[in-house]
Amino acid sequence: MPETARLLAEIEAAAACIAPWRPLHTMIAINPLQGLEDLPFEAATAEAARLFGGRPWPDAGMVAPALADGRISTTMLTVAALRHGRPELADPDRLIKALRHEVVPGRQAAIGAAADLDRLTGFWLAAFLDQGQATWAMPDRELGFYRAWRRLARHDRAIPDRRRIDRLPDDPAVLVHQRLGGLDAATREDIIRAHLVALPGWVAHLRWRVAEGGHHPWNAVAPASLLDYVAVRLALADLLGVTLPPVAAPAGPADRRLRAPAGLVALEAWEESHRQRLLTMLTSTPPAADAGGSAQPLGQIVLCIDVRSEVLRRHLEATGPWATLGFAGFFGVPVAVRPFGEDDPHASCPVLLRPRHLVDEHPLPEAADLAVRHLAGRRRLGGLKSLVKELKAGVAGSFGYIEATGLAHGAAMMLRTLTPRLAERLSTGFGRAVMPEVPVAPGLDLHHDHDHDHDHHHHGDAEDLILGLSPAEQAFFAEGALRVMGLTKGFAELVVFCGHGGHTVNNVFASGLDCGACGGNRGGPNARILAALLNAPAVRAALAARGIVIPEATRFLSAEHDTTTDRVSLDPDPVAASRQSFRRLQADLDRARRAAPAERASHLTGADPADPVRAVEKRAADWSEVRPEWALAGNAAFIVGDRALTRHLDLGGRIFLHSYDWQADADGRLLEVILTAPMVVAEWINTQYLFSTLDNDTWGAGSKTIHDPVAGLGVLKGNGPDLAVGLPLQSVMVADGQIRHEPLRLMAVVQAPRARVEAAIERHAVLSTLFDNGWVALAVLDPETGCSWRRDRNGTWLQALPEQPPEVTSESGALASATPIPA
Repeated sequence: MPETARLLAEIEAAAACIAPWRPLHTMIAINPLQGLEDLPFEAATAEAARLFGGRPWPDAGMVAPALADGRISTTMLTVAALRHGRPELADPDRLIKALRHEVVPGRQAAIGAAADLDRLTGFWLAAFLDQGQATWAMPDRELGFYRAWRRLARHDRAIPDRRRIDRLPDDPAVLVHQRLGGLDAATREDIIRAHLVALPGWVAHLRWRVAEGGHHPWNAVAPASLLDYVAVRLALADLLGVTLPPVAAPAGPADRRLRAPAGLVALEAWEESHRQRLLTMLTSTPPAADAGGSAQPLGQIVLCIDVRSEVLRRHLEATGPWATLGFAGFFGVPVAVRPFGEDDPHASCPVLLRPRHLVDEHPLPEAADLAVRHLAGRRRLGGLKSLVKELKAGVAGSFGYIEATGLAHGAAMMLRTLTPRLAERLSTGFGRAVMPEVPVAPGLDLHHDHDHDHDHHHHGDAEDLILGLSPAEQAFFAEGALRVMGLTKGFAELVVFCGHGGHTVNNVFASGLDCGACGGNRGGPNARILAALLNAPAVRAALAARGIVIPEATRFLSAEHDTTTDRVSLDPDPVAASRQSFRRLQADLDRARRAAPAERASHLTGADPADPVRAVEKRAADWSEVRPEWALAGNAAFIVGDRALTRHLDLGGRIFLHSYDWQADADGRLLEVILTAPMVVAEWINTQYLFSTLDNDTWGAGSKTIHDPVAGLGVLKGNGPDLAVGLPLQSVMVADGQIRHEPLRLMAVVQAPRARVEAAIERHAVLSTLFDNGWVALAVLDPETGCSWRRDRNGTWLQALPEQPPEVTSESGALASATPIPA
């Protein structure tokens, strides 16, 4: 029906301001203002403040320490103040005073019946969207949220006059038409948006579920729908007698001429101070002579672009003749992976892609006996866990269970609390005894059917995936990965692809420490796939025919970097194990593993600097630790270029590093891939950290200490009604009011001819949107001319480091250089 289609379009348009949010077990950072990226940053943040009530700029408590220690330079503060027409804010004292008195208008917290409306909606959504956490599932979920709610709500004593529920229409679209059909479009949109932004966390997850459609297995059990959500909200509002106040009116033409917020001035001054320092480091510090420069390295280690890899890369390079490269951690292989012994595969690639292929992991032939023991142990442990869950959740059995096992649980709790490292060793030892680790290899060859006995009940679209890769696809993915990372010649004796993942216990946000490029999963499987591809003679022959000749002596290995402890685990390889270079690599990785935690321990509260390795291991094993590692806190820039550009610099674990050989990319297509995929994901990460720091109550998940897991997909803040989205407080702050993450927008620094970067921007709207609207700043280090450039938001190129203080162009809102720009 046309009316229903129009209604669906109106609801989707009203919800566009809320970014989709995935379940926590595959947590991926996302710009919480993603739906507003088509607006300039200033307008988008003002609109976000209007809709959600959050503060989108730094406050006085963040800015004052940065001014005091020089992270915000007085020069950049003066420039920002003048550019925004607020010269009085060039005085740091007046800036701090203005920040303390600055009020951010926005949505007020719900009270009274409106709070009851939010509480009831959240309660019913948690029951409907549950993914196995509840012992007793909500019935009739296959009918959709509205119809399932309508059948059960008559039993909810929190709803007054429940007899009216029976008179509600069965079709959610009919109900929405009854309530809103007679209103003009603007009023209708305002009411719909008010209901959507009332619970932005649940709506964010619903938007993700709707977009996934049939690819998400739980949509077959409980189909998600924003129309159903709006219908239930309108029905409950009517039953409770609630009329939501309209969202604050958008700024009109007169409002837009008001002076810029002091927080925006402070933010820009802070950002430009950091950017100028970084560009000065990149352009004025001469590269040091090292073993990884012109000399052929003993090995090449390819790590993820993740900022945590920068620390390990720097310390590994310091140990000997090793060269490191940066590449997105899925290693160019967009597949779903089914780990050995598991039934369900997971997408191990960026969320920008949807895998078409499934790769199963199989035990190595020499590990056949271990595989049999592993599977038997998995079945026993799985049965034991199911039994314990039933006993704990049973109405009567739970009492007997606690009486019988209380002492054992108490002893285990004391052990985990007082000696977490010992507790983890015992737990790990028991697990390996019952279910031993099995060395695995990916099954790469193409199969035309799923000839295995796994249960597909919850696979989602696993049946639609192609099992394995054809010979042409194997060569295609291998070639693409090597070309994008710039490794097409000069192969060392050893080439290691090193994925990464975190290591924590009792942490519902654990996937946030894993590899975002692998869909919030560990990166080891992808590393194994690419290494196996490049060791295959048929793939090497195909690559040679395409101009990539790999020496016979070169061996590709896979590994995984534990970012919490900095331990790197090399996968077994009988060919490489006998080589002296392999033994040297193991020793140097261990040396780097001891050095990297020493650097990171200085930022970890309570870590013992005398024994940093023990300190990080303890944090990884401690079930009470709310800050096992800082993950990507501090991220501020994305550098695309040769490692020689940064090898001599200590970047403090704050920079995404992506390898790129501009001389091997004449048409600029490889650069386009890097800018439109890894850089876009880096912007998501950066903005997630940015806004979670600026206002954690609004765009973050709040404190871990009050989190309550819900529905097997997320957490609530205490007894709050809404699903918590974003990063928890402990991911961005050392303590209340003391930030760990500096809230700065991303700067991309590209080592490539300026014309090539311009062409990429012209061909891809996503790049012009990010650069022109101020979500990402852009600098180019042109290797052909030796000049460094900044691109302003009008597309004008300016010298990156002017010799004189920059002037202000009020009409463009960008810094202009007083230095003449050569033609």
